[in-house]
Amino acid sequence: MNRRFEQALNCEAPDRIPFLPAIYEHKAWFVGETPSKVCQDSQLFTTALLAEYERVHPDALTIGIDVYNVEAEAIGCKVIYYEGNDTSVPAIAPEGVVFRGSKEVASLKMPDPRKDGRMPLNLEVAGNIMKVLGKEVPIRAALSGPLSLAAHLAGLENLFMLMFTQPDLARELLGFACEVIKRYGQAFIELGCGVVLFDSQASPDLLSPLLYREFVLPRTRALIEHFHQQGVRNVPLIIGGNTTKMLDEYLETGANNVLCDKKADVKEFLHKCSAARRAFRRNMDSTDFATISSEDVYRRTVDCLKESNGYPGFILGTIILPYGTPLSALAAIRSALQEYKHS
Repeated sequence: MNRRFEQALNCEAPDRIPFLPAIYEHKAWFVGETPSKVCQDSQLFTTALLAEYERVHPDALTIGIDVYNVEAEAIGCKVIYYEGNDTSVPAIAPEGVVFRGSKEVASLKMPDPRKDGRMPLNLEVAGNIMKVLGKEVPIRAALSGPLSLAAHLAGLENLFMLMFTQPDLARELLGFACEVIKRYGQAFIELGCGVVLFDSQASPDLLSPLLYREFVLPRTRALIEHFHQQGVRNVPLIIGGNTTKMLDEYLETGANNVLCDKKADVKEFLHKCSAARRAFRRNMDSTDFATISSEDVYRRTVDCLKESNGYPGFILGTIILPYGTPLSALAAIRSALQEYKHS
C-alpha cells in the first residue's frame, strides 16, 4: 500500500502532498445514476467507489454518499429519497425528527448495524471494497459526529434550545448519539476498515466555541479515544466552515487529522497544527469546476499548495464536489500535485 497518506498523518514528509477530494453524491455520477439510487443499492455503490478510485486516484477512499443520514435513519428518522433523474442529495425530512424533548432518551431505538436501515448495506459495500482495494489504499467509513446525529434526532434549533433549558437532557442525547456511533463504527472496524467522523453541525458558523467546549468536546474526545482503543490509530474529524476560532477545541478532540475549510485561516492552522504535530486537510474551492478551464483549476491548485509552506502534515482537499464535476478538473489537480515542488 502507498504510505503517502499515512506519512502525512504522522507529519512525516511524503513523496508528494496527498489528495483527498470530498466525493460523496458525486460518486453516483461515475455510474450514471442518482445519489438516491446508488446509496440504496450495494452493487451500484460498490461499482461507484471502484470507479472513483480508478478515475480520480485519491489517496484514501470514504464509504459514504449522504454521510449524515445513515445512523439517524436507522434510529427512525425519515429520509427523503428523490425519484427519476433528480440528483439532489437524500435528506432528513423536517417531519422525520424522532426526539422533541417530551420523552426520555431511553425511549429511542438503539440500532443494530447489521439489521437496521442502510447500515447493513454500507457495511456490505465496505466489505466489498476492502476485498478489492484494501491493500492498495486506505478505506475509511463515514460516521456522523455526535452533534450532527443529535441534531438530526431532535432538530438543530430544538437541540440548541435544550442546551440552555434542559442541559442534562441535551448531554444525555449526545451520549446516546455517541453510543450509536461507537456500535456502527465497531462494525466497520471488524471489517478492517478505518473511520472518519463528520460533524459539521458543530461548526462555529452554527454553534459557539463555548457551547462546543461544554457539550460536544468531552464526548467527541471520548469517542475518538474509544476508536483509538479499538486499534484505529487515525481518526479524522471533519467540521466544515470557518473553524479558526474553535481551533484550540478542535485540536483537543484528539483527532489526528482536522479540516481547514475554504473559509478558515490556513496560517493559523499551520501555526497551531505544527505546534501540536497534527495533520490538517486544506479544502480548495471546487464549486465552479464545471465552468472554469483546466488551466484555471491547475493555477488554483498551485496557489493552494503554496499555502502548505512545506508543512509535512498538509493534505489537499476540496469542498464537496458537485454531482457531475468533470474529470478534466480532477486531472488538472493531479498534474499540479505531481509537478509541485516547495521552494
